[in-house]
Amino acid sequence: MADFKRLGYFVQIAELGSLTRTAERLRIAQPSLSRQMRILEEELGVTLFTRGHRGMQLTEAGEALRSRIAGPLRQIGHALYEIRSLPTQTVGSVSFGMPPTFVSVLAPDLAERVANEAPGVSLHIVEGYSGHLLQWLKQGELDAAILYGPTPSGVNATRLLDDELVLVGTRAHVPESGELPFRDLAQIPLVLPSHIHGLRVAVETAAAKSRTQLAIAFQSDSFQLMMDLVESGRMCTILPPSAVQKQVASARLRTARIIDPAPKRQVFLAMQSGAQSPRAVIAVEGFLREELARLVDMGVFVGARIRGTAD
Repeated sequence: MADFKRLGYFVQIAELGSLTRTAERLRIAQPSLSRQMRILEEELGVTLFTRGHRGMQLTEAGEALRSRIAGPLRQIGHALYEIRSLPTQTVGSVSFGMPPTFVSVLAPDLAERVANEAPGVSLHIVEGYSGHLLQWLKQGELDAAILYGPTPSGVNATRLLDDELVLVGTRAHVPESGELPFRDLAQIPLVLPSHIHGLRVAVETAAAKSRTQLAIAFQSDSFQLMMDLVESGRMCTILPPSAVQKQVASARLRTARIIDPAPKRQVFLAMQSGAQSPRAVIAVEGFLREELARLVDMGVFVGARIRGTAD
């Protein structure tokens, strides 16, 4: 049977793609680390990495092993942290997923709050669209994540927020009136994420209600590429106002409310189904809820409504 510590080394190498960087992070000798991987491969009877000028690349067998053990290893690590920290300390590593529209608005304040009030907690923010975050959460690579609705399946999810969505673009596409009927979107070239993501689902749901055929010119699961296309004036997109407040303040972009119907996004906080959430994860959840409520009160999330855990 493979040694627990050896499996942990394997996951670290898979993440960093380099024996040298992994040895530096773990503060062990590189030859010793390389030997541990050779032993693991011999125990399993498969090759886990290809070794070349691009570093350590997972083989098909290596990827299969990583996907199966990353979650369980994280849970074991949490359990060890919990036992070591009894009865009073809150310590541990928390991997928290957020969509791009939340990272720029919420992540900095959350990170500062955790650093000041829970210094024993190491917070790792992972950025991604809801579809990817849900997959990583189910695989155990994340402890918790903010996801767009509809209600995520296969995880424990509570509703955090209901938020409005607006048209985002340059002056060439967005009306000065600051408002337009949903049906007018049929004439505006749009860039949106692909169908597996919650933001796209919310927009498509509103399109179905208004019987509008959207003019989707391009699909992108890269938030930066999507914003580059919008700022170039080639296309518009649909986002919450909070995601583009800096661009609007500098007059690079403009937003307009969409009516008849007004598209809304439902935002959920999700955790692994059936998992015992360590105190560190619960502490981060509490900070996140408080920071989100503060930002809503400040008007950062325009038109948003905080939802309670019972909603």
